This record gives sequence, structure tokens and C-alpha cells, in this order.
Amino acid sequence: MKVGYLGPKGSFTYSAATNFFAPEELMSYDSLPALLEALRSGLIEYCMVPIENTIEGSVLPTLDLIFQTLPTIQAEIVLPIRQQLMVHPDHAESWQETELICSHPQALAQSQLFLMNHFPSVDIEQLGSTTLGAQKVAQNPDKKYAAIGSREAATQFDLQIVKEDIQSIDNNETRFWLLGNQPLISDLPQEKQKVTLLFDLAMDHPGALYQCLAFFAAEKINLTKIESRTQKTQLGEYFFIIDLERPQGDQLQSVLQQLNAQHFDVTLIGDYPTYIPKIRKS
Repeated sequence: MKVGYLGPKGSFTYSAATNFFAPEELMSYDSLPALLEALRSGLIEYCMVPIENTIEGSVLPTLDLIFQTLPTIQAEIVLPIRQQLMVHPDHAESWQETELICSHPQALAQSQLFLMNHFPSVDIEQLGSTTLGAQKVAQNPDKKYAAIGSREAATQFDLQIVKEDIQSIDNNETRFWLLGNQPLISDLPQEKQKVTLLFDLAMDHPGALYQCLAFFAAEKINLTKIESRTQKTQLGEYFFIIDLERPQGDQLQSVLQQLNAQHFDVTLIGDYPTYIPKIRKS
């Protein structure tokens, strides 16, 4: 089995993937587009992607790529995220003199208050993953670079953590989706069963969104999230993504039939369990 993740090894996405798969099954990809394209073309059977963070909200590039490629969500897992500031051991005593900080945009945003207080004028470099930032620091031992990422990344690249848990809030978590064509069987403890829908409004008229949501309310279906994203066609054209708790009966099927009857373009992209991680990784 081949499973892709946003890497290199040691990224938070890697930690999420290891809850389901053995390390030897995992393949690293440097970017979300490359990861989703590998899944679409059949080079891998599953891929793990970050979808939402407590501090920064939705991972918008993931949402946009899912809308474009329409993979199927097979599972969800939520991990606590603890961001660490790491440097080459030679610069551990002078970490305050850091000249460049590199990491994934989400990690940088999650650590924004720390950066403002300690490095208000230091150059920031955004990379494809937190682990790529750690890798860059390790490959440039003569330069006063720092990275923000996981403890695993620091260990992997022999870097020293000089400031721990620099995320802006303590209860920082990220939702990850496992995408693939086949259902996944896991022995992880399961929480709720969820469904995710994509839809756009076929007719732009007053009350169109309300009309759509009213079907869910009438059937007493709990929506856990609704978000709009531009379709990147022209101004004013959006698609919506809805997460909901799957009801026990046939209420959801009734709603989908009503939406189709009213010419709403709805795509079900996942009916999946949410799992509790076996190891609370940071």
C-alpha cells in the first residue's frame, strides 16, 4: 500500500498518517497539489491532508484542491499541535540573534504572537511544510536560521528546541482528512460519524442559501460547519462546503432528494468516522 502525506518525515501530517499506516507505507510529497495529483492519478491509494486548525481556521488550499479534484473522505482525525522553535545546536545560546525563520504558513500564523514579541523585524520564509523548515536549518549550520515545527522534526534533523510550545493558544488542534477511493478499516477508537457535502447555488436569488439550509433544519440535522469559497471563475461565484453529524435514520437522504428536486448542485464527498488518535503527538 502507498500512502501520501505532506512531508518530509516529521511533519504534523506525518504524525496523523502514522495513526493509520506503518511508516514504510508512507510517501512524502512537498506540496498539496502534488499530493492530490498523486491520489487522482493512482500513484498512491490514500493521502492525509490538513483541513482545519483551531487558530487559523480552514486550510484554504486544501479546500480549493478538494473542490477541483473531488476525492472521497474516508476518515478524520484530530491532533493537538504544539509548535517548537528550533535552531542548529551551534546557535542554541544565541537564538535571539536569529536572522531568518522558516516554516509552513499555518505554523507561522499559529505562532504569530510569539514572533511579534521576539522577532518583530526578522525575515520570514514560507515553505511547503514545517519539516522543510527544519531541513533548511539543518542544511545551513553556518547561518543563524530557525524553524518552527514539531518535536519529531527537531529530533529527525538534530536541531535543538530553544523555545517550547510557542503556539498562540494552548488548545491548538488540527483536523486531518484521509482521502482515498476505498473505505478504511481501523482499530482506533471512534467518535462521531460525519458527512461532508459540496454544493453551489444554481440560482442566485434572495434566500437561496436559506432555502438550502432550511431542508437540514427541518430534518433536525446538526451542521458542524459551513464555509464558502470562491470558484475562481468570476467575482460572486462561490461553492459551499458543509460538515454535518450523520443522523441515524434516512433524514439525510430525504434532504439530498429535496435539494436535487430544487436543482441545487450537491456532491457528497465523504461519509466517514472521526477517530481518536492512539498517540497524542506534538
